[in-house]
Amino acid sequence: MLASSSRRQVVGLLVLLAAVLSWLGGCATPPATRYGQDQSPARQRILNAAQRLIGTPYVLGGESPRGVDCSGLVQYAYAQAGIRVPRTTTAQFQAGRSQHKVLPGDLLFFRTNNSGGVSHVGIYVGQGQMIHASSGSGQVRKVSLKQPYWRQRLVGGATYLGAAPPPMARRWPAADGPSG
Repeated sequence: MLASSSRRQVVGLLVLLAAVLSWLGGCATPPATRYGQDQSPARQRILNAAQRLIGTPYVLGGESPRGVDCSGLVQYAYAQAGIRVPRTTTAQFQAGRSQHKVLPGDLLFFRTNNSGGVSHVGIYVGQGQMIHASSGSGQVRKVSLKQPYWRQRLVGGATYLGAAPPPMARRWPAADGPSG
C-alpha cells in the first residue's frame, strides 16, 4: 500500500492530469458534423432548404425554387431559417462575419472570374462539400471542395449565425480551406 503522503501525491497528479486534459479538450476542434446533424435548428433549416434545391435550374437573378443563382440560393435558404442576408455575393461577403473554420450552414466565397473580387458563393454542408448554384452545369449541385478548381479559387468563409467571433482576415491562402 502507498503511504498517506504518496497517495496524496498520486491523487494530486491525477487531479492535475484531469484538469489538463479537460483544458485541452476545450481547445480541440469539434468532430466533423454530418449533414443534418448540426448544432443549431437555424443551420439545419438552411441545410435542408439548400438540399431541397439540388437540381433546381440556375437562373441569373433567381431566388426561388423555380430557379436561383448562387447568391439567390443563399438568400432563399437563409430566409427559410428566418435570416435576412444581402442579395449579391459581394454584399453577402462584406456583411458576414469572417470565419477561418466554417461550420455547416456557413458561406464560402470564391473568385471565379477576372473581376478581382468575390464572384461566387456556396453553402458549406460539412465533410468537405458545399451546395451551390452552378452556372456551368445549369443547376444547383452538391460538390466536393477537394476539387482543385474550388481550392484554387477560395477567398474565405463567413457566417451570419451564432455569436460574433474575434475579427479575422478575410483571405485564406489557396492551399487552406474549410474544415469540418
